[in-house]
Amino acid sequence: MNDSVLFIAYDGLLDQLGGSQILPYLRGIAAHPRYVHIVSFEKPARFAVGAEKMRADLARDGIGWTPVPFTSRFGKLGKLWDLGRMYATCLRLQLKHRFGIVHCRSYMSMQVGAFLHRLTGVKAIFDMRGLWVDERVDGGLWKQDRWLNRVIYRTYKRIERNLLASASHVVVLTRCVVPELKRLSPAMSAPVTIIPCCADFDHFVMPSGETRQAVRAELGIPPDAMVLSYLGSLGTWYMLEDMLRLFAAAAGQRDDVYLLFITRDWQDEQEDLLKTMGIGHLRARIHVRSASREEVPSLMAASDIMLSFIKPAYSKMGSCPTKLAEAFALGIPVISNVNVGDVEQITDELAAGATFDLDDAGAFERLAGKLEEIKGMGGAALRERARKTFGLEVAENSCRQVYETIEQSKCCR
Repeated sequence: MNDSVLFIAYDGLLDQLGGSQILPYLRGIAAHPRYVHIVSFEKPARFAVGAEKMRADLARDGIGWTPVPFTSRFGKLGKLWDLGRMYATCLRLQLKHRFGIVHCRSYMSMQVGAFLHRLTGVKAIFDMRGLWVDERVDGGLWKQDRWLNRVIYRTYKRIERNLLASASHVVVLTRCVVPELKRLSPAMSAPVTIIPCCADFDHFVMPSGETRQAVRAELGIPPDAMVLSYLGSLGTWYMLEDMLRLFAAAAGQRDDVYLLFITRDWQDEQEDLLKTMGIGHLRARIHVRSASREEVPSLMAASDIMLSFIKPAYSKMGSCPTKLAEAFALGIPVISNVNVGDVEQITDELAAGATFDLDDAGAFERLAGKLEEIKGMGGAALRERARKTFGLEVAENSCRQVYETIEQSKCCR
């Protein structure tokens, strides 16, 4: 029996997400041991800089790699072109190597995986990563006031139903999305495994008190300040205005509150928002830094509490914010809004911060009054509690069990 794996991702290994969420899993799979070959779509500029080192690193780990140039132009036509190349590349590799399993990260990849399953009988893992079709609508990317987008949405809902029915195993990020899968595809019979977005606890190491003070000094933040932070992009889903409202409420109650944004997205638009909201006078207490993945843990050392405000929508039941696992690994509690995946249940189970309803008009004032209590939930104990759920080794073990389940089902036939 061929237990080798073809891993298909429309994301790039040289993207930040590739480094944090794809490569660790691939190395965990290959270490068991099992030959893994990945097809990924790489941004040309990043590929030119990092391809040689990436290829050498993968070869050292015994992982094969077929990179395909990512098309950033031509809108939907560019995506169709990439999908066509994904079909051609993966079919060629499957006919050459006869992989036993094809692991498909998200919907485009699973379209190819379902095709290979029908053509060659290879077992296909549908690693959903969330309800992608409805995310396109809820995020305003497929606006339904345009007829073409309505056609695309209806088409992809049919495709989604067929992808779930074709899967040999389905991997999701949250518990709350599991009952929804059967409604989306009544013919689905594959087992489902929940693997949340995890963090490398060896990379996100809790900082010492000396590191914390050094980072604050470098940023210009007083050593005894209460520091709220945000990590990540500011577009589409992430509710900057509400985070600023909480900060303003806290600043109204105490003079020692600062806000740290670790993002590459802060521009004139965000500066204008501060003025529009009438909080321009607080700008001196708002610090903005961009950071590579390697720099994030040290910058986050300045933080007491992290914020994770995400637009609640139907599709978000399938989402698991990676930033939560990373904050918990650093011993930082998180304030989140409800109706996003399993965030509310996880926060309660781990005593890892606080959650609130965005429709609750008095929530920000109450949260501002509880900052010391929330801060007290952090530290080494939070890190240890969270590691049992969000440690990278937990995800690797779950992934290995998925592969073993598929291989056992082959043997039993």
